[in-house]
Amino acid sequence: MGRRSRKRYKKIVRPQKRLPKVFQCPVCGLPTLIIDLDTYMAPGGSERKKASIKCMNPKCGLRAEMTDLPTIYSEVDVYSKFLDALDKGEVEVSFEREGEEEGEA
Repeated sequence: MGRRSRKRYKKIVRPQKRLPKVFQCPVCGLPTLIIDLDTYMAPGGSERKKASIKCMNPKCGLRAEMTDLPTIYSEVDVYSKFLDALDKGEVEVSFEREGEEEGEA
């Protein structure tokens, strides 16, 4: 009499989804927006984060900074907060385009 062998099940391994590091620029529409986060000590003695936002498209050149962010914020959180602040007009934005000089108008 033969004995049935156990059926072996393959373990399905799914890759973990990672948060993006490059985002879509709200001005030029290209996925060239990079957010750099720095941690600093606030005057009250608590740690806070500062974000510098840059569009790497030479024709766009969007630059902005956001300060006084909570330490738990990641790049995705800063991006969504930046979009909200940009729509409301609460963030100062500058443009440093390639080939543009101060004398040109």
